[in-house]
Amino acid sequence: MQPDDTGKYLIMDSFDIALKNDKINSYNKSCYLIAGINFIFFIVYAFYARHGYERIELITFSLLIIGFSFADDFIRKKNGAKKNSFNLTYCWLIICWLNISIWMVLIHVLLLVFDTISRRKLNVSINKEGIIYPSFPKKNIGWDALQNVVLKDGLLTIDFKDNHLVQDEIEITSSIDETAFNRYCEQQLK
Repeated sequence: MQPDDTGKYLIMDSFDIALKNDKINSYNKSCYLIAGINFIFFIVYAFYARHGYERIELITFSLLIIGFSFADDFIRKKNGAKKNSFNLTYCWLIICWLNISIWMVLIHVLLLVFDTISRRKLNVSINKEGIIYPSFPKKNIGWDALQNVVLKDGLLTIDFKDNHLVQDEIEITSSIDETAFNRYCEQQLK
């Protein structure tokens, strides 16, 4: 809540809440697995190459795959959770597959798209019109479809009238006054 000129507390017009994305470690492990499979493929493919320059090219590709995986991980840790960096590993894999198979390029482009979507910031926007929930695609939920919305102890609970319940943990960096938020949601639900 924020005080106005008279010293009374006003309720805000909208709230933006950042949700935790607990699956980031799973996404990282999946990226490492895909990079490892590609690494093994390029090494095996290098042994069956007919020309020496092809072997050198394939071994270089495979070593750079591992290098980009570690660089990608380093950049993500350096930037922290505040910034999402583009996945360098998938970009390098796309470049590597350009000379070999267009189908594998398309598969890795899809993997890059899915990775980018899954690592995006999950922000719930709550305003007078309703709630914009960060699913893919974003879901607009009107207040008339909701029974209750509560923020308590770092847990956002959205209770629908059709007995559907959504609970998400919020980021610790989200400094929202729970009392003001809950009062605002109560007013919108009436």
